[in-house]
Amino acid sequence: MRTSRSHGFTLVEMLVTLAIFAVLLMIAIPSMRPFLQSQSVKNASMDLVSTVALARSEAIKRNTTVDVKATSAADWSLGWVISQGTNVIRKQGSLGNIAITPSSGSFSFDGNGRMTSTGATFAIAPVNKTGSQPLCLSVTVGATGRTESTKVSCP
Repeated sequence: MRTSRSHGFTLVEMLVTLAIFAVLLMIAIPSMRPFLQSQSVKNASMDLVSTVALARSEAIKRNTTVDVKATSAADWSLGWVISQGTNVIRKQGSLGNIAITPSSGSFSFDGNGRMTSTGATFAIAPVNKTGSQPLCLSVTVGATGRTESTKVSCP
């Protein structure tokens, strides 16, 4: 008589493996938090830089003034809008757990691709800072539309 051998894992083996995985996950998650916050700050700065580039190129392409304004008064972390008059070109959604402090409420590019003001600066920081040295960035937009992102100390 032949006996067949079963292949696979037993329930006990599977539960032990899942328990080990859960313990390792609980150890790793707290150390990932500062990394995730840093990535959120970097993403917010890249969103601002791409907004400036798009607004400038649209102003040149349309040969008219293109405005960039915060969606809600001067709270840029709730999002912003690129528009030409009443025509909305692009909307940026809310950025969770990020604080964006602007030097001015809005800025514009004219048909030549130059800012109508002298420039703008944005301070980007995580809302609930974790870690010994959280990442905070300053995005500066020059009068010509050139952007520069620099690391700054968090407030």
